[in-house]
Amino acid sequence: SRVSRGCPRRTKHGRARHARAMDHYADAQMHTSNSRASRRSSDGLMLDDSMHYDTRLSAEVVLPHMSVAASQKVAQLWQEERDRTRQLLWVEVPRPQYWFPEGVSKCRTLRRYAWAATRSLLPVIEWAPKTRWSSFRADLVAGLTVGVMLIPQSMSYARIAGLDYKYGMYSGLVPLIVYAFTGTSRQLGVGPVAIVSLLVEVMLRDQLTDEECLDELGGTNTTYSEATSDVMQWEYCPNAYASLAFLAAFLGGLLQIVAGFLQLGFLVSFLAHPVVSGFTSGAAITIGLSQVQYFFGYKIEKSPFIYETLINIFKDIHKTDYITLLLGLTWWFLLWGARKLSVKYKKQFGWLRPTAPLISCVLGIVIAGNWDHFGGCGFELCSNWTQADAKKMVVGEIPSGFPSMTTFDFSMIGRVFPTAVSCSVIGYMESIAIAKSLAAKHQYEIRPGQELFAIGSANLIGSIFSGYPVTGSFSRSAVNNTIGAQTNLAGLVTALLMMLVLVALTSLFYFLPLYVLAAVVISSVTNLVDVAEARYLWRVKRTDFFLWILSFLGTLLLGVQNAIILGVGISLFVVIFESVRPQMVILWRLPGTPIWRNIKQDSIGQFVDGVLVVRIGASVYFANVAFIRDKLRELVFTFYDRPNAATAADEDGGVDAAPVPGVRYVVIECTAVISLDSTAIHMLESLHREFKDRGIRVAFATVGNRMNRDMARAGLIDKIGSRWFHPSVHSAVKYCVTHQAHGLPEVDEEELPEEVAEAVSVDVSTPTRALQGDGDTDGAAFGRESTHGTELETTDPLASPTYDNVGVAVRRVRRSKPRSPKRGEGGHSARQEEEDEDEYDEDVTHRI
Repeated sequence: SRVSRGCPRRTKHGRARHARAMDHYADAQMHTSNSRASRRSSDGLMLDDSMHYDTRLSAEVVLPHMSVAASQKVAQLWQEERDRTRQLLWVEVPRPQYWFPEGVSKCRTLRRYAWAATRSLLPVIEWAPKTRWSSFRADLVAGLTVGVMLIPQSMSYARIAGLDYKYGMYSGLVPLIVYAFTGTSRQLGVGPVAIVSLLVEVMLRDQLTDEECLDELGGTNTTYSEATSDVMQWEYCPNAYASLAFLAAFLGGLLQIVAGFLQLGFLVSFLAHPVVSGFTSGAAITIGLSQVQYFFGYKIEKSPFIYETLINIFKDIHKTDYITLLLGLTWWFLLWGARKLSVKYKKQFGWLRPTAPLISCVLGIVIAGNWDHFGGCGFELCSNWTQADAKKMVVGEIPSGFPSMTTFDFSMIGRVFPTAVSCSVIGYMESIAIAKSLAAKHQYEIRPGQELFAIGSANLIGSIFSGYPVTGSFSRSAVNNTIGAQTNLAGLVTALLMMLVLVALTSLFYFLPLYVLAAVVISSVTNLVDVAEARYLWRVKRTDFFLWILSFLGTLLLGVQNAIILGVGISLFVVIFESVRPQMVILWRLPGTPIWRNIKQDSIGQFVDGVLVVRIGASVYFANVAFIRDKLRELVFTFYDRPNAATAADEDGGVDAAPVPGVRYVVIECTAVISLDSTAIHMLESLHREFKDRGIRVAFATVGNRMNRDMARAGLIDKIGSRWFHPSVHSAVKYCVTHQAHGLPEVDEEELPEEVAEAVSVDVSTPTRALQGDGDTDGAAFGRESTHGTELETTDPLASPTYDNVGVAVRRVRRSKPRSPKRGEGGHSARQEEEDEDEYDEDVTHRI
């Protein structure tokens, strides 16, 4: 063995041979050390720390096995539980025979199902009765804090979406109430968010025609196409545009509800995380650039492309209002500083994080309401200012009261369908990621299907009350969690605060400066530019880093809408690429053990002459059949008849050329192969035939139940031979070596002697001994039949630790005595005929 200098041997003498071999290998592979640096063996070769054992592993461990009867009972209970359901596509449903338990009336069973469904759809039934004063107080504080944060954010995000400020506040009211009753996350802050708001504005832009977008500004007959040089479509005809946003929320919510019932939440997993992170980072920059016009004080034409936006900013840079620019930068710096202080000095300044946006709004209102630069004269509009002039600098009038009911024009579904799909998918991905993170932190479970239903219900019902698409918010959820929200009651408190503002306090926001809302938006989206994630991906996996960069640059250069298509395309490409190219590795044996490992995992191992062991790392189906077939051929012929390709160390430390024997057996390890389709079965059959014609036999190890069932139904096991299927790699390799050592002819299963093909008992406890004589030889067993019994020699030329499980197969055969020769033309007597037809039983023994 290769043992590092100065390290004591840890082999426990007196153990069984197998345990000694394991300890011997463990010592050779690594030694306990405080460092993980590479070590040099006594012969000068480098050894690596591919495995690290605790010193306690060298001690003998007695496993607390259950009894056989208890284990069988547990397995039976598990199987019975599995048999109660069946797989319907991607959903497990109860079998009809278990719908109505015996001894229970159908009416009672239906009532129980109805109550269970109600509790599942309305989790409030579970958490409301458990509310205590301590949790109520925590939820009250958290709800008020998030409400203070939501008020300015909802107004800012509504403007990003191209909607009036009131619609952002409406979207922070009804959806929160709906989610509080239906959601399973206790800290998720639902409402308007920046990314979804950007998607609404980008994808609904210019969706109205001149006929639908009537003049809503001055009562003239000017069409929108004649006014596009001055205003955006959502500015020219805000009501018609808002109806599209409401319809998108309704349709998106309906899609999410249907997806929730069908358990389709797993589909969002097809969008790769680096792609989504890159898209979010690029979209955050796009959102920030869309708000700089309120800092510069002049209108900047929007564009989905960053280079056009930058051109539009700098071409009119001479129009900059330096007072507004200075104030905007100051407010942004205050918000940025408040966030940093709340993180660094959490105990003293933790309250700044949720309250800083509202404090900045109050300061801005005080300044603008008393400065004629913004049209404020003692909180009244200056006489030389008009309402239209004021709305260029401040929010202006916001109608008070509850939101009105919406009427939908379903003829426009085709126009808003892409928006609905994009908002529902991106929104759910954002929401479920936050919910899972918070649930893991607080050690409770969320149900992804119910979350889909809850977010969909919030969007659908919210759209009826003039709401646009909403989802979970990163910043508000973080505040909820920091303050200590314990149930969904916090969301109800936030909704009640928003209701109070809408009913009685909207007039206070008249002089809220636009630069303040822009500073709130820019401060919020700054955290979405995830540069740290890009650095992490560069360090961990470069391919994921390039996916991040591609999605990030695609969002900036191609626009948000095209970036979504690009992101979906990239994600599908990654899925297809990984699916059609499953991992295929070569295994070798750890010295002295029956364990076979990937040659890349362990630096010390042994190959078996003439046997190649390959592991397939995924299910085999039509998409990856060609790759697996070609890879198997490549591996076989890479190791096939290549003399002088391997080396072996001699006693002097040098190396001598040693020929590598040609591959005569291929063992396919199938632990990861869950299922096969018809294309895969045809491939395996043709590959078996091709290799067999070249003198190479294929064996299968660790075949699962589903794969075994598929191959049996296709008759592939009968064609290959059941003797080539083994429960472990070690067993398969041992059989291949035995088959090769005795030069057994290539006989198919159906051609085997009946005595071998139908052996009814196997005794593996019989000592390894050779049967007398040459005997019958075939692909499954060998031995010699004897009418007087089978004599076994006491010595075995094959005796070796490699063959420690070889035994004897016995079958009781019904024999007929041979007939006597005819005597004369008259044939034979009745007595003789009776004797000739006598039959007897004989036990035939075969070496296996």
